[in-house]
Amino acid sequence: MIESVTGEMFAVLLMDTQGTFDNNSTYQQCMTVFALSTIVSSVQIYNVVDNIQEDALQHLSLFVEYGRMAMEQPHNFGKPFQQLVFCVRDFKNQEEYEFGENGGTDFLDNILQTNPEQPEEIKAVRELLREYFEDIQCYLLPHPGYKVAERQSFRGHVKDLRPLFREELKKMVPNLLGPHNLKPKIVNGKTVTCRKMIQYFKEYAASFDGETLPQPQSILNANAKLICIEAAHEAKVNYCRGMDRSTYGTRMMSEKKLLEAHIKHGITALNIYDKCPKIGSKEVRSLLLEKLQEDINAELERYKRLNEAKRVTGCASAMLACGDSVFLGIGLGSAASGAIAGAVLTLQAGVVSLGIVAIPISLTTLFFIWAYVWTKPCFEKITNKNK
Repeated sequence: MIESVTGEMFAVLLMDTQGTFDNNSTYQQCMTVFALSTIVSSVQIYNVVDNIQEDALQHLSLFVEYGRMAMEQPHNFGKPFQQLVFCVRDFKNQEEYEFGENGGTDFLDNILQTNPEQPEEIKAVRELLREYFEDIQCYLLPHPGYKVAERQSFRGHVKDLRPLFREELKKMVPNLLGPHNLKPKIVNGKTVTCRKMIQYFKEYAASFDGETLPQPQSILNANAKLICIEAAHEAKVNYCRGMDRSTYGTRMMSEKKLLEAHIKHGITALNIYDKCPKIGSKEVRSLLLEKLQEDINAELERYKRLNEAKRVTGCASAMLACGDSVFLGIGLGSAASGAIAGAVLTLQAGVVSLGIVAIPISLTTLFFIWAYVWTKPCFEKITNKNK
C-alpha cells in the first residue's frame, strides 16, 4: 500500500512474468502472457537485454492494431494504454548513451526512428506506439555484477549487486513507484478498484483462452463486456432503489400499482443501460441486455412476494390493535373480511393457489385467537374458586 501525494491509498500489485519469450514457452503462450500483463497493468516494464531488437518491437504490433481499433470506435476513451517502460539491462554502449532515464530517452528516440528500408509493419509500430500509449520511457541499466549472473552462488542479497547497478536502481524505482508518479489503473476511462480488478482479470483471461494467438478484436470485446456489465449493474441497482421507494410502507399494494411501478422503473433501468458507450460487437451488448431483463423480472417476483406478505401482516396488525377489548369481535370480523376480500380479489386476478391458501389460513388463525381470548377469563375464574 502506497499513499499518493493527494492522500489516496494505492494498492500496488507487482507481477513478474519471468520466462516470457524464452525457449521454454511457445510463441502463443508468450504473446498471451505479454498481452495480458500489458492490458491489466498501468505500468508495463518491458525487460530486454543489451538492446531493443526488432523482434521486441514486433511483439508490440498487437497493441498497435488494438489501439487503432479502439480509437476508431464511436466512443473514444482516450489512449487505450498507459505507461510502457523499456528496461534495457546489461547495456554496453555507455560511451554514446549514459545510464538511466536521460540516456534511455535519447536511445529510445533513435530506436523509434523510421526509414524506407523497414517493413511496413515495423514502421507502423514505430510511428503509432506513442499515439496509443500515454507515456513511453526507457532506462539503461548496467550489468548487475557477475556474482548475480552466477545463479548457484547468488541468494538475492542487495550487497551482492554491483554498486553502479544499485545506484541506477535507486533512480529508476522512485520514478515508477514514488508518491508523485503513482497513477491508478484506468480502463474505459474509469479508475479501477481492487474489487473490479478481479472481474477484469477474468474477462481478459477468458478472451485469450483459445488455441490461436490473441486477437485485437478479442481485447475490444472484453472491454465492451466490462462496460456492459458495469452499466447493467448500475441499471439493476437503480431499478431496485425505485421499487423500494414505491413499495415502502406496511400496506399491501394492488397488483395494478405494483406493475405500474415495475414498468416505470424498468424503463428507467433500460435507458441507463442503453446510454453506456457502444464499442465492440453488438452480440456482447445484446446478451447482457437479455441478462439484465431477466434480472429485473426476477426482482419483480421478489417484490410480488414481499407485497403478498403484507396481506398477512395487515391482518395480524388489526388483531393486535383490538387486544382483549370488547371490540375484539368487531376487529376480528374486520380483519377476516379483509382477508376474504383480498382472497376474492386474488382469485379474480387469476392467482388461484394464493387465493385458496389465504382463506383457510386467515380464518383458522382468527378463530383460535378469538377462542383463546374469550375463554381465558372463564378458566381463570374457575381456577380461583377451586383455590
